[in-house]
Amino acid sequence: MAINIEKPYVESEYDPIYDPFTDEFQRDPFTAYRRLRNEAPVYYNEKWDFYALSRFDDVRAALKDHESLLNFQGVDIDDFEQEQSGYPGMIPNIDNPRHDQLRSVVQRSFMPRTIKGLTEEVRKVCDGLIDGFAGRREVDLSDEFAWPIPFEVFYNFFGMPHGKIREQFVEWTHGIKHREPGTPELTDFARESSRELREYLAELLRERRRNPQDDVLTRIVQAEIDGEPLAPEEFDYAAEAVGVAFALYLGGVETTAGQISTLFEQLARHPEQQRALHEDPTLIPRAVEESLRYRTIFQVTARTTSREIEVDGVSIPKGKRVFLILGSANRDESKFENPDEFDIHRPPAPHLGFGEGLHGCLGNPLARLEATVALEQMVARGGMFELAGDPERYVTTPNAYVFDRVPVRFLDAPVATEPRNEEAPSAAAASPSAPMAAPARANEIAVRVAKRIDAAEGVALLTLTPVDGQPLPDWSPGAHIDVVMNDILERQYSLCGDPRDRSSYTIGVLKEERGRGGSRHMHEEVSEGSIVKIRGPRNHFELVDSERYLFIAGGIGITPIAAMAREVHRRGKPWRMIYCGRRLETMALREEFGQYGDRVTFWPRDTHGRISLPDVLQSPREGTAVYTCGPAPFTEAIEEICEASWPRGSLHVERFTPKQFDDSENTEFEVELAQRGYRLTVPKDRSVLDTLEAAGVHVLSSCGEGTCGTCDTAVLAGEVDHRDSVLTKEEQDRNDCMMVCVSRAKCPKLVLNL
Repeated sequence: MAINIEKPYVESEYDPIYDPFTDEFQRDPFTAYRRLRNEAPVYYNEKWDFYALSRFDDVRAALKDHESLLNFQGVDIDDFEQEQSGYPGMIPNIDNPRHDQLRSVVQRSFMPRTIKGLTEEVRKVCDGLIDGFAGRREVDLSDEFAWPIPFEVFYNFFGMPHGKIREQFVEWTHGIKHREPGTPELTDFARESSRELREYLAELLRERRRNPQDDVLTRIVQAEIDGEPLAPEEFDYAAEAVGVAFALYLGGVETTAGQISTLFEQLARHPEQQRALHEDPTLIPRAVEESLRYRTIFQVTARTTSREIEVDGVSIPKGKRVFLILGSANRDESKFENPDEFDIHRPPAPHLGFGEGLHGCLGNPLARLEATVALEQMVARGGMFELAGDPERYVTTPNAYVFDRVPVRFLDAPVATEPRNEEAPSAAAASPSAPMAAPARANEIAVRVAKRIDAAEGVALLTLTPVDGQPLPDWSPGAHIDVVMNDILERQYSLCGDPRDRSSYTIGVLKEERGRGGSRHMHEEVSEGSIVKIRGPRNHFELVDSERYLFIAGGIGITPIAAMAREVHRRGKPWRMIYCGRRLETMALREEFGQYGDRVTFWPRDTHGRISLPDVLQSPREGTAVYTCGPAPFTEAIEEICEASWPRGSLHVERFTPKQFDDSENTEFEVELAQRGYRLTVPKDRSVLDTLEAAGVHVLSSCGEGTCGTCDTAVLAGEVDHRDSVLTKEEQDRNDCMMVCVSRAKCPKLVLNL
């Protein structure tokens, strides 16, 4: 049927193509998708008043257009009244700037390098389930394996209690999906399940406030955004913090269970591909990705236009609902050869199995890990299997395509657990596309707060001594340590004591009321006798040898400067210091440095006004090392002056916050792919990720904005220009990885482990 693509295809009563609420469509969505792509790439459904996009390029572009296509009316294509999803804190349904603020609360918990640390726990869960049906020939791999895995793994990770209550969690999980057949309406059972689950999550969050644990619920209830707590002192089931927890809960089980079910259902239909996995387990990650592409679990997501937009020559008015059909995009013939075939040998290529852009699935690293390990263990222990009956669809929202019954018959019954060869590499660890391993917490030292003094208004000086009595590691002026307050809070503090004293370290901690909670914890929860763990020291602010020194400290920036000033004084070198602060009462160590006479100039702003940095730096001098540490505007102003007039290499800076980046300054550079042995040129107007994709090199990615960590890629050589929002300064300074969606090079060539 020919159509005029300058107008949207409008469904008629006699020729319906896409009504996702009908049983006919749900039985076979992929035939409808094929018609949409070929006949109606921009489709309008008059009955339900929505537009639909079905081609890969159109869907992908829409997912990334965060200005024109908004989420405020919800991503579900049903629940038009947002009875279930209209509460504050529902991250998928929130636009920026609040979206990024809420997502950042839990982002680090879901980074690939963090999730990788759960590998052995996932393996134990999978082994335990296989043990449960070991020796049996017939098993329902969906009900007895695919669904229990995320219920156990995600619930533990999230912080759900054990015991009988987990049966109630399962009931709520299924209950919130209940819908009136053939309509976008929730049932009373779904409404009641949602309310009961929210009330229970609210109580769990309140309990975590009283008794913090190492879990996601604790991170949510302890979070601050711009200095304000996410969860107020008193809150109910409609609070924003509860919404965040509810959103994560909704996505934590069904997507993973559906993916694993599809994976085993398709392998049961393709014995030759099962055999290939037994012969070459390194194909396992490809099989996982193919299951995501072939039958995308979250088939469709919705947006609302903020203005009139044009797609393929068709205008879509402002305020219209637009359905982005991921399940169709991943079957697009223009992107995938033989797209309706399940093929684990398919070359890696970008797909939209977890969405993309700002709202890309936060939990995708965990879902990928669970599916990978589940398949590894089944290949290792279960042998070949075939379907023993018809798979059955799970009754869920029309957004999703999920099995809850995949009966199989094993040719050889699964064997009971045997000791595993710990040296044998797993596909999850060996695959270049798999999540990276979390960096080991090596060299952690338990220290006791031996002394605490109030060094200034809002500033505490803590003396830390080793619990085991052994000498502490050497350090030099400018070094910092990581203070691990608990399994949730970790911050970096400069050492400001005497490097020659290895019996103790001294740090200064400014209480930042609008900070992220670390300094408040150190002030309110850590006292003399408290024990914390530290790592380091590390020094990226080295004191170089010079004829003379000029130190410029702003606020708590005095802490690394103090150790430097003492050291150069001990060496007998000429030096002077400018020490700036809001008020004299807020300036730590002022009594000590007041003893150095006119070498030190104190500049409290309340009595002296704002300091004139051009006057301070008006006389550039060869042989003078300038050291500065303080707030970003302060250090950036000093940097600008020194770059303009001081000799190259004179200035040394320690920043509290990263610099802003100007894309207009981008330069072209090369990336060498170590595993493939060839080079690619990254133009100044394209990202590394885009360049890799254009060359057919697939790297897992999600947000495309440096906020999720999915595209974390190992760097073997070269200096990275880090522009992400997930790596800590310590992680960036190691220069051994980069987020290829945003970060660039500070050198002509980077060597990547690809």
